[in-house]
Amino acid sequence: MRDQEVPTLRQFKIPVVLVVGASEELLGLVSEAALTAQVLVSECSVADTINTAAQMRPLVIIMPEDVYRQDDRNYEALARDVRAKILRVPRGSLDTDELLPELMRLMQEAEAQRPSWTNELNPR
Repeated sequence: MRDQEVPTLRQFKIPVVLVVGASEELLGLVSEAALTAQVLVSECSVADTINTAAQMRPLVIIMPEDVYRQDDRNYEALARDVRAKILRVPRGSLDTDELLPELMRLMQEAEAQRPSWTNELNPR
């Protein structure tokens, strides 16, 4: 008698946005927008950005403008490496209605520059 066959599990990728060095206010705004965008929100400190981005592979990295300006070249290089887009947020000047369309646009751009999940699962 044959051993019981176990179905192959499909790889499932959950879209993620990474919030770096953000205030509670910004994190709350991103969390609200994420509900509509159907994306998981992960947060980290500035010091943990590289490791967290490499691990999570976010579609979008969201950070306050002043955090971005402290090391813009390295943030841009990191975004290229993980195929993410960066959303820089001016402190205190954004609401969910403004954040959501920009987040959705950047998520679509990031998705477009990544290999399709179907091709990753079924290489030719």
